[in-house]
Amino acid sequence: MKKILVVDSDEQVASILTLKLKRDGFETASAGCSADALEIISDFKPDLIVSEMILPKMSGIDFMKRVKMNPEMMRIPFVFLSSSRDVENKILALDMGAAAVFAKPLFINDFIKNIKKILGKYELEESAESDETKPEGDISDISVLNILGIMSENKASGEIEFSASSDKKGTIFCNSGNVVRVETEVGENRDGMEELCKILSWSDGTFSVNYGDVEVTSNISLLQDEIIEKASEWFREYTEVLKSMPPVDTVIYLDFDKFVENLNRLPDDADAVIRNIAEQGSRIGDIIDSCGGDRKKTAACLKQLFGLSLISVENPNEEKLPENSGKIAVNTEKSVDKTEEEAESAEEIPVEEPAPKKSGKGMVLILLLALLAAIVIFIYFRGLI
Repeated sequence: MKKILVVDSDEQVASILTLKLKRDGFETASAGCSADALEIISDFKPDLIVSEMILPKMSGIDFMKRVKMNPEMMRIPFVFLSSSRDVENKILALDMGAAAVFAKPLFINDFIKNIKKILGKYELEESAESDETKPEGDISDISVLNILGIMSENKASGEIEFSASSDKKGTIFCNSGNVVRVETEVGENRDGMEELCKILSWSDGTFSVNYGDVEVTSNISLLQDEIIEKASEWFREYTEVLKSMPPVDTVIYLDFDKFVENLNRLPDDADAVIRNIAEQGSRIGDIIDSCGGDRKKTAACLKQLFGLSLISVENPNEEKLPENSGKIAVNTEKSVDKTEEEAESAEEIPVEEPAPKKSGKGMVLILLLALLAAIVIFIYFRGLI
């Protein structure tokens, strides 16, 4: 007998569905919210879950994410019920792995026929699937912190591999739900919390979970609750700093003149940040990556430099056009519009060649010769010659 779990905050809808499903030969259970449903699932082990999309405390889609992250439940098909006309959420549910989305109110008989088809389809797919199927998805859909929380809830062991859109890679190793090691390609992997913060700062990318026993050297000594608490606090503060600046893919430039004027006002970590701003500009995300160390401190330093106007999204070194460039363009445009008649008359006007300029030495020589000639003429008329 197939088992179906119905999750709906509307008790009347849940009661009618469970009653009809029982009459059609299904074993059923029901829950009013996703939190209660998560407690029921481990014992009930349903073959299919029917869930309302809008649930108290946790949305239906987030509920599905948590179930799909559990290796023992990841193949359970989800069917969503929605009374909303929001098409985007329905598309998102299907993209996230839902088997179907049905609009309320339901036609019960048609709904049960579709449920039977979905169960039959999933039985065939499950028999054809290999055991290597593993949970995977996008960081933008389910955050790193959520993934760690789900691993902890399920007391799962395995490796979570992350790949950022900028080709950075990292791995988190869990043992019975506890994070025991974190490493990235660019780190020395000595401090697990520092490595975890690097992965937390990746805003997009993909992840995949490889469940199984792990045997690694631990580089993080905190308890799981402390890890989640510290990571959550760090991530909250980091995102707050980023909100006060342009997006991380924005290219910024250093104003060298203002930098020299404000040397005594620079933040403590400014040297490393400024060294990583190229003359032709650099992306904010690349600067944070290149500086290493605590990314939150680097982001805070960039925020201070923005406040001092030492860096900006406009290149201060770019050459500006002369002020009269606009007028030149207008005059040039007018000259193009001249008529042929004006052009011909312009060609007939004689152009006088400018007289060649005489050098200073030539002028002095001419003056001396003129003076000598005047003396000779004066003496001649005086009868002295």
